[in-house]
Amino acid sequence: MTRLAVYARVSSDDQAERGTIENQLEFARKYADLHQLEVTKWYKDDGVTGTIPLEARPAGKELLEDAKNGQFDLLLIYKLDRLGRSARIILNAVHELEIHGIKIRSMTEPFDTGDPSGRFLLTILAGVADLERETILERMWYGANRAARTGKWLGGIVPYGYRVDSEGFLEINEDPLPYSELSEAGVVRLIFHMMASQGHSCIKIADYLNALGIPPSYTKDGRLVKRGKRHEKTAGIWRPSRIRGIITNTTYKGIHLYGKRSTKKREVIEREVPAIVDVETWEKAQKVLKENQIEAFKNSKNRYLVRGLMKCQCCGLTYIGVHYPGRNRNLTGYYICSGKQSYKGPYQGKCPSKNIPKEWIEDLVWQDCLKFINQPGEALKEIAATMEVKQAEQHDLTSEIAAIKESIENKDIERQSILDLFRKNIISFNDLEQQIQKINMEKNMLEQRLREIQNTIKMETDYTERVNNAFELLLRLRDKLKEEPSFEVKREIVKTLVNRISVHTIVDEYTKRPRASVSVHYCFAKDVIHTDKDLTTISAKTLLET
Repeated sequence: MTRLAVYARVSSDDQAERGTIENQLEFARKYADLHQLEVTKWYKDDGVTGTIPLEARPAGKELLEDAKNGQFDLLLIYKLDRLGRSARIILNAVHELEIHGIKIRSMTEPFDTGDPSGRFLLTILAGVADLERETILERMWYGANRAARTGKWLGGIVPYGYRVDSEGFLEINEDPLPYSELSEAGVVRLIFHMMASQGHSCIKIADYLNALGIPPSYTKDGRLVKRGKRHEKTAGIWRPSRIRGIITNTTYKGIHLYGKRSTKKREVIEREVPAIVDVETWEKAQKVLKENQIEAFKNSKNRYLVRGLMKCQCCGLTYIGVHYPGRNRNLTGYYICSGKQSYKGPYQGKCPSKNIPKEWIEDLVWQDCLKFINQPGEALKEIAATMEVKQAEQHDLTSEIAAIKESIENKDIERQSILDLFRKNIISFNDLEQQIQKINMEKNMLEQRLREIQNTIKMETDYTERVNNAFELLLRLRDKLKEEPSFEVKREIVKTLVNRISVHTIVDEYTKRPRASVSVHYCFAKDVIHTDKDLTTISAKTLLET
């Protein structure tokens, strides 16, 4: 007597809920009764995709184990695509079963692997199933792309801070969270503010949100409300990786990229969605995030005060902090150009730049910062005097702009007058061409001067804004120095007051040894400090940014 087994599969939870797997099983019962067969075992894969091998499915794995142990002789399937959605997966499954002497029969297709013609037909049907799948997927992609271009949300996890409206489009979720005055969108704005404006790390932001008890996704009675197709419960806490994912997501600045996570080669569609933060805030957050990554270093014991601020003028790469064994095996800290270790840059890992002692440069920079915070008088006096001059110059430039604009308008009038003279045959074409060329040249010169003045005024306006913030900045920095500052506080102060540190390396003509010239560029009042080969200060002067 033939021992019969039945295998049924549906590819999603939605199909399982509609009962299609029961339809397959009921069809098998009637088929067995009609052919007077007795089913010894039933195998069901509910909500399992046919794109994975049979052995990777729960019931499929059990089926292969039972086939190996000889528990049945014939396998019934509703249709060949229940074994798989590609020809390769189908034929591999058939091969694995035939090794153990199992015959396969489809209840809706005219083949039986018990004879050669049936096996040949199976191969053809497997290819047809593969073609059908690829055709369906292609149609789905085209349809999805058309819908995506209209801005519709096509399923998946809805980004935190958004929800899908009744028409299928993303909208900003401003509904207050349970037991909180903040909405999901408000939490997103808070995250970007803490990163872009306050410079906090992803770890600190996650800790802060957890301390406030803000849920990372909307939960109710311990259950996670469905968002897209995410059904699983979460740990209910914010993690740094989640914060980073929000910060780097372009959706929050109003640009959603559809299809970027696809494993297939397909078009990535950029579409506009409502923005929760403005572009400037988003871009600033990316910059701070990148700076924070540079700040991270493996050994927390070796902390570098000016890390990321020093640039090599030989190769253009950044100086990094290292420690070398010195006398008595004590480690000595240095800043070295990353071009000595990295194969980026023109020197391919052999940058000839000078190493800078860590203790020397950090002490020099920190003392200058303290001096500016505690005794800013002279620097601010010079800045105030410079501001008065700049304001007077700006007034003159504004008057010049008005005169230039009037002259440009007059050039247009002159041009029209010349054209009128030509139409009346008062001047020749050569005269017309010469005059028009002259007018265009004069107009271009005026427009160029106008752009130069506008750029100058913008730079001076930016300078004035920075200076106006100087007093507020000083008060804030002084508050941080009321107690012995930690490394983190020192680091924040240095990053606030130091724009960059440039290291020039010059080879001595006589000794052929490199000499270092270090320039520290400070904000507001800027000390540019040059050093000789022994790293002793030989000149220093205060400069004002113009």
